[in-house]
Amino acid sequence: MERKRVIIIGAGIAGLSAASYLQRNGYDTEIFEAHSLPGGLCTSWKRGEYTFDYCIYWLMGTKKETGFDIIWDELGALVDEEGREVPICNLEEFNSVQLSDGDCLTFYADTGRLEEELLRVAPEDRRRIQRFIRDLRSMARLKIPIDTEKWGKKEWFLFLLKHMGPALKLREYSRLTFEEFTRQWRNGKLQEAFRALIPPDWSATAFVMGLAMQDSQSAGYPIGGSLAFARNIERRYLALGGKINYNCRVEKILVEDGRAVGIRLASGEEFFADDIISAADGYTTIYKLLEGQYISEEIKEIYETYPLFPSTIHLGFGVAKDLSDFPARQMIFLPEPLELPDGSSHQYLSLNVCNFDPTLAPEGKTVVTVLLNTRNDTYWQDLAGKEPVLYQKEKDKMAEMVMEILEKRIPGFRAAVEVIDVSTPHTVIRYTGNWRGSFEGFAPTPETLSRSVPKELPGLSNFYMVGQWTEPGGGLPPAGLQGRNLAREFCVRDGKEFRSR
Repeated sequence: MERKRVIIIGAGIAGLSAASYLQRNGYDTEIFEAHSLPGGLCTSWKRGEYTFDYCIYWLMGTKKETGFDIIWDELGALVDEEGREVPICNLEEFNSVQLSDGDCLTFYADTGRLEEELLRVAPEDRRRIQRFIRDLRSMARLKIPIDTEKWGKKEWFLFLLKHMGPALKLREYSRLTFEEFTRQWRNGKLQEAFRALIPPDWSATAFVMGLAMQDSQSAGYPIGGSLAFARNIERRYLALGGKINYNCRVEKILVEDGRAVGIRLASGEEFFADDIISAADGYTTIYKLLEGQYISEEIKEIYETYPLFPSTIHLGFGVAKDLSDFPARQMIFLPEPLELPDGSSHQYLSLNVCNFDPTLAPEGKTVVTVLLNTRNDTYWQDLAGKEPVLYQKEKDKMAEMVMEILEKRIPGFRAAVEVIDVSTPHTVIRYTGNWRGSFEGFAPTPETLSRSVPKELPGLSNFYMVGQWTEPGGGLPPAGLQGRNLAREFCVRDGKEFRSR
């Protein structure tokens, strides 16, 4: 039987996953990527001796027999170029929040220590704390079903029987906004800490699920970081006979008689295939590559009303200091809010001291990053396009302001800084095309998590979408799972037995 040809737009994790699973199931796949690297926003970059990582802080599936580990194992995501397993770092502290009164509340990975810490701060919430700890321990046992292609009624029944409790708990938290979750606590310090961590309209699962996975050590950090993670998947895909074309920006999806048949690059070259998969930015795909011709009322409503993840201003500092004794992640309260030129105001500074990954900086030195969310992508786009000199000056000014703040936390910080790197929403859009510079597509609110986003478009056959924009809440595990599931759908459609390896 003649092998079907499939073109994939985008070499992010979803695109790499879909291509990898399709390739091993007898399809001829070819990826076209606008950037020169795989991974999309799952990336990192070097500045001198330092490597700044943009994506992974914790990753579900880093422990065997926990669900998503199956996908990473099949994709080769946690095996380096020498065939060795990538070391996993499980931090003792998930995060900590410096409060306005100077106290610091630490969210420990171990639920026993976490319970002690919460009781220290909020003894009046004892019953709520004890219930919360039980919930975390329950959800930590939840295993996401992945390799279900040969399951029958018996296997599904046994799975549901075993995981019903954790699944119901997850559902309960998914229906709560984070503000509703926060108001359940009587203690003001706890409320302040929670509000520093997560936007009020997001689902409580955005925080609770990540914290739960820490107790079972099933969501650690892969040493080497994000780009190495993407490179590992790329290497496995290429070994299967796949092909990736970098620096190839797709300008148009070609359609004939309501069927997607190929792509046109910005260079004018055209390529044809039996199926087209877009793992690129959702808005760009629908409204630009397809010129808005295949839109339902549902899709229109989604792109007009669903809230987005914010974009970020990412400040990286290469510091000639050994900061191994500092907490890896902190939210620092600022007595006077940090006012940025785009109009955003920040009461807290999200600080990451990357002392847990020896590959990011030379011995005795440390990478320090600060993330500041912003929704004013237009300001940075316009400034970079119209006044590039002022754009650079504003980036330099932000770096100076942040260094002044960090000097008070880390004495001698400013003098020890050897490298400064600042990215803005303009940087995100320039490299990945993400709509409004959004970090992970649609935000995880109770509403968005309760509804699926169409992966096919009305009136267009042989075309599919995967990635951050088809799974509200985003994240690497759903991206990898979407690629696997789409390959399974192809196999069912074409009468093939799905092969995962």
